[in-house]
Amino acid sequence: MFKFLLVAALVPAMALAAVNFSACPNGAPTPATLTVNDCAGSVCTLTAGAPLTATASGIVSPVGSATATANIVARLAGLDTGFQIPDPLRDACQVGLVGGCPIVAGNAFTYTLNDLSLDAPARGVQVEIEVSLAGDGGSALACLRFNAVIQ
Repeated sequence: MFKFLLVAALVPAMALAAVNFSACPNGAPTPATLTVNDCAGSVCTLTAGAPLTATASGIVSPVGSATATANIVARLAGLDTGFQIPDPLRDACQVGLVGGCPIVAGNAFTYTLNDLSLDAPARGVQVEIEVSLAGDGGSALACLRFNAVIQ
């Protein structure tokens, strides 16, 4: 009985930890869930200079790939702010993909972005953040968008 109550208490807490996201216009696969730091809901509050940990779980790509390159675009009022993902985080096979590469078509995978110090181009305003993974030949492995306010 105690185990049931513990599970029943944890399920709503885990659901609240999810960040709302949308698909990218390119039709790339999206994850089943997204968690970003301690955020929940429609707008995530991030702190410039603080660590950022985002985990996208349950991504199923229709194509396989021996490589995976991460990219992030931050938009303010639809305009690219010029944010660049730090070079050490660009090779998702080396950092980010749980289990590394290759990505096998049809198999679910998890991608975790761990940026130890978020370098934010805009502060105090809501931005749309797009995180994508590109594979061999530029194939779209995954992409999602979420809203954030960076302090």
